[in-house]
This record gives sequence, structure tokens and C-alpha cells, in this order.
Amino acid sequence: MTGEHPREDGPTEVVETEDGELIERLSGGTATLLLVWLTGVGALSTLLAAWSYVWIVSGGTQRLGVDALFGGFGLYTALAGAAGPCVLWLAGRAQAHSLRWFIITGAKIALVMVGMVLAFVFLATLVMAGALPGPGALVASGLMALMAIVLALVWGAATWGADRWIARARTDG
Repeated sequence: MTGEHPREDGPTEVVETEDGELIERLSGGTATLLLVWLTGVGALSTLLAAWSYVWIVSGGTQRLGVDALFGGFGLYTALAGAAGPCVLWLAGRAQAHSLRWFIITGAKIALVMVGMVLAFVFLATLVMAGALPGPGALVASGLMALMAIVLALVWGAATWGADRWIARARTDG
């Protein structure tokens, strides 16, 4: 805002609600750019983590091919990964949180996502095979959690950077 009038070309815009209250929200262009940035960072980093995970767990004998990365597995992995930075943005936007806060909160979100995947795998193994996952599953689960922490670093830095960019653009006039 400049004086009494809202800026026309900033990252945010002031709009009137149905109740007549003025609120500030992201402009359409900023929201689109932010969504592309956060989903891109989340999707690409998670696909890279999935590729690395399969390679490490298989002892370097298997790699996800193009068909897996651009097929159903890749699509669902990318969608799940894209959710991480978007949820992180919603949790911390415009509250002047530190990079440390974004990384720690990103780690919490990533670990909850890993917990959901592990619970699904555990239940699916129990129901479909009638047995508990083997001892190698514990090592694989630990590796998955470790990779989630690494992803949280990427998600936290990307989300914090977007938050700082929007905050600076709002105050520059």
C-alpha cells in the first residue's frame, strides 16, 4: 500500500469481502507463481528421493526407469511430494518465521507423511500376506525417515525463500 491507496502491481492485493471488510491476499500472478514453485520443488525433490531410495534399498542394482517416473508411480509420488511444501506454506505464511522454523516444521510434516506411508505398507502387508514386514523393513523405514529429513531441508529453504520474497515485495514500493 502506498499512502491510502493499495498498489496495483504488487504481490498482494486488497479486496473487499461480502461483509465490507478489506483484506489483503496474494494477487493472482503471485499465487500462481507460488503454487508452481512449491509444487515443483516438492514434486521434483520427492521423485529424486524415491529414485534414490529404490537405488539404495536395492543395493544399487535397481533404478526407477522413465516408465516408473512418468507413470502412475511417479504421478502419485509427485502429487504426494507437492503437498509437503504447500502445507508448509499454509502453516507459516506471512508470520515472519525463521528459516529454522520452516525446516523444523517441514521435517514434522515430512515425517507425518512417512508415517502414513509406513502405516499403509504395514497394514497392506499384514492384510495381504498375513504376516508382519520383515526385519529389513525397519532399516528401510529408517532410511525413508532420514530422506524425509533431507527433503524437509529443501522444502523449508524453498518455502522460507518464497515467504521472504513476498514479504520484501510487499514492503518495497
